[in-house]
Amino acid sequence: MPNKDVFDQQYQNLNAEQKKAVDHINGPLLVLAGPGTGKTQLLSVRAANIIRKKKVSADNILILTFTNAAAGSMRKRLAKILGNS
Repeated sequence: MPNKDVFDQQYQNLNAEQKKAVDHINGPLLVLAGPGTGKTQLLSVRAANIIRKKKVSADNILILTFTNAAAGSMRKRLAKILGNS
């Protein structure tokens, strides 16, 4: 279960469009944006939000990235939000 304080802090740092994407918890979502726009952070917070609200296991969420580095970064960010770091 996500650490509410960490989740809330991360959520507050998002812009309005990113918050809409995080709040979309039913069904798939395609996020397209350029480098450095906060995609990794957005997807980490969204996954935590789905886990929090839908009570699903992280093992049931698929997030695709273009690089292993991005996947590692996302894994670390999600672990921080979930309290597993």
